[in-house]
Amino acid sequence: MTIKVLGDTALLVEAPPLAAPAAAAWVRRATAAIRAENWPEVVEVVPALTGLALHFRSTTENAELDKRVHQHLESCFATESATPLPAAREVELPVCYEGKYGPDLPLVGEQARLSPTAMAAAHAAGTYTVQAIGFSPGFPYLMGLDPKLACPRRATPRTSVPAGSVGIGGNQTGVYPHASPGGWNIIGRTPEPLFDPRADDPCRLRAGDQLKFRAISAVEFERHASALSRRDAGADPATESPAAIEVLLAGVQTTVQDRGRPGFQSLGVTEGGAVDRRALRLANALVGNAPDAAVLEWPLRGPQLFFRDRRLVAVTGAIAVGVPFCRPFIVDAGEVLDLSQVPTGCRGIVAISGGVEVPVVMGSRSTHLNGQFGGFRGRALRKGDVLALGATRVVGAKPGWMVSPSLSRPVTGDVAKVRVVRGPEEDLFDTRNWERLVDGTYVVSAHSDRMGMRLDGPQVRAHTATELTSGPVAAGTVQMPPDGQPIVLLADRQSLGGYPRIAGVITVDLPVVAQVPPGSALQFTEVSLAEAEDLRLQEERDFKRFESTVASHFVLRS
Repeated sequence: MTIKVLGDTALLVEAPPLAAPAAAAWVRRATAAIRAENWPEVVEVVPALTGLALHFRSTTENAELDKRVHQHLESCFATESATPLPAAREVELPVCYEGKYGPDLPLVGEQARLSPTAMAAAHAAGTYTVQAIGFSPGFPYLMGLDPKLACPRRATPRTSVPAGSVGIGGNQTGVYPHASPGGWNIIGRTPEPLFDPRADDPCRLRAGDQLKFRAISAVEFERHASALSRRDAGADPATESPAAIEVLLAGVQTTVQDRGRPGFQSLGVTEGGAVDRRALRLANALVGNAPDAAVLEWPLRGPQLFFRDRRLVAVTGAIAVGVPFCRPFIVDAGEVLDLSQVPTGCRGIVAISGGVEVPVVMGSRSTHLNGQFGGFRGRALRKGDVLALGATRVVGAKPGWMVSPSLSRPVTGDVAKVRVVRGPEEDLFDTRNWERLVDGTYVVSAHSDRMGMRLDGPQVRAHTATELTSGPVAAGTVQMPPDGQPIVLLADRQSLGGYPRIAGVITVDLPVVAQVPPGSALQFTEVSLAEAEDLRLQEERDFKRFESTVASHFVLRS
């Protein structure tokens, strides 16, 4: 067992060198052992294929938790009875292998020297073990594919694979829970949903399950899919509340966000929420909201909003022309707030007293764009959308106070400075390549999004070509794909990734990354884990003092 740093608020626990089935069993035992302790500082435990991650609260000291985890797992594995393997469930999924539902079945069968019918029968005859759930909500990593059915991934990935598609990629098989791009060979499709965020148990599968596929006809598939479609029919009606805002112009991918939904990465659902957490926390404090109140966040160009009633508003993160920055102001009923011109910064936050009132899904109001749930109908806002606002007693702010510059740091200047700690696979890179990373200047690619920031600059390459098993990642993880151009993972990242994790952006600099627009430059600087932790704890103390003071400066409704 090895424990490594996965950023300054996460630990990576790697299993001893074991064959795949034994490693999967070790991970399940270790996950169960840590979860059973209910340590208050641990936000969640995320099992992967050959290890697990512990994400902990921002007030936690890394070294103390590292020591406790190591001692606890060593004690639990000292005797087999101390770490019983959680019971496996048997799950069956109906799959149609016919026609349009299995477009790549003939090709895969040809490589396996089987007819399409024999290929489908051979795939359905297998029993598959769920190693982990990850990459996207509900996506199962399955082991147990007959080696003769293995087939290389498609040379050109599809831009959209239908939800429920059953695929083969290399020596793995799996099921796409929702429509998404994909490079696996599609040999069938199930009508059964694998992930439903509205359910008490959102994920159909969990690690350790034994999965069987049952072949069904196209007629049976259509009948089953039609029944599910009728069950799910009906959209949420538009909000007609007088306490609401109407979207006149949507801006660029404006979404409802909050602090995110921690606790579901083991289901493939990352925290999400606002990319700039500091701006979110500051904006909510400035209008008297609870820290987890929902706001609107946008990149590059914000929305135009028509207010139906009088509200206290604060804009943080990015500076909009003609709009007060980092201080509360009133928007009266009938007025329009125009956030469409943003010359400074990249991601803006607008908090409104009372918060944006949308349904809570899996403990959060934040929008999960890839999973198409949460926020306002699971999508970015459009012209004409009407969003309800929550009740509030705050009607104004007393004059004569301002935000400390230490709490509001919009990105200015030519090159943003971003501090990092070394990542789990930094030993795959020699000194020269590490120095390229921390001495070079990188430009933010236009292909960046809420999932990750893609960078163009000095190439950084591992000293050996190594095929890595997908492992846990965190917000700020710096991945190094084969082209040698870094990717910094952000709020909507996948929960597991297969590229080397060379570094991790420290917590206090994640807001800096969030505010660097495409075409701008940044430079990485290495700091120690102890320094990153000191900065994080100091920022938390600063924010606590600010939040405890600002509440006395509001005008409340009697």
